[in-house]
Amino acid sequence: MKTVLLTGASSGIGLATAQALAKEGYQVFGLGRHFDEILSYPENLHRISCDITDAHAMQKMWKELKEVHHCNAPDIIIHNAGVGYYGLHETIDDASIRELVRTNIEAPMLLTSHVLPYMKQRGSGQFIFISSVTSRKTNTYGCAYGATKAALLSFANSLFEEVRKHGIKVTTLLPDMTKTELYRNADFTADEEACLFAEDIADLILTLVSAKEHLNVTELTVQPQKHRIRKK
Repeated sequence: MKTVLLTGASSGIGLATAQALAKEGYQVFGLGRHFDEILSYPENLHRISCDITDAHAMQKMWKELKEVHHCNAPDIIIHNAGVGYYGLHETIDDASIRELVRTNIEAPMLLTSHVLPYMKQRGSGQFIFISSVTSRKTNTYGCAYGATKAALLSFANSLFEEVRKHGIKVTTLLPDMTKTELYRNADFTADEEACLFAEDIADLILTLVSAKEHLNVTELTVQPQKHRIRKK
């Protein structure tokens, strides 16, 4: 049974993916700040309360993973946790910018560096990074957010060239606007017929983790068929 470590597992794409993977028999360790206790979770979805921007919390998480679940490095790491702030750049305060950088790029880089030695020794592993279509665009009213997602894409593409000889896969997903809480701070939205859903991304991830060993999808852009964004 393969093991999966998934960040941002308490809602949106992360929750949908964690539940889908667990249903398929994967042993899933889902990280999130707060989990909804009302929801029903599969037995093989282990919820771990953890702020990935907190170094002490991450150390505690690694200790729990090793001592309680006997797992030094999961087979698959899904970097899903993300935050977004939107508006003219001068309206985004210092704290929000720091949160963007720490959540969207610093935390994935640190987590990756922790598990790479184990994966290289094992000769296998898989990273899936959830970036955004904004990583390939100019981003008026989202300069800082777009910059962090572009940095994540650049990091993942370079990482693949470093680790491919060790049997480690690296994929970056670039979803367009998805119906999640990521856009709760935005002043725009999209009709349901013109956006993606968390389950759509979860289905793609299931395909990626079950792909043949010799095959790696480096980058995948996902968009709704229609495009219609409006002010809230």
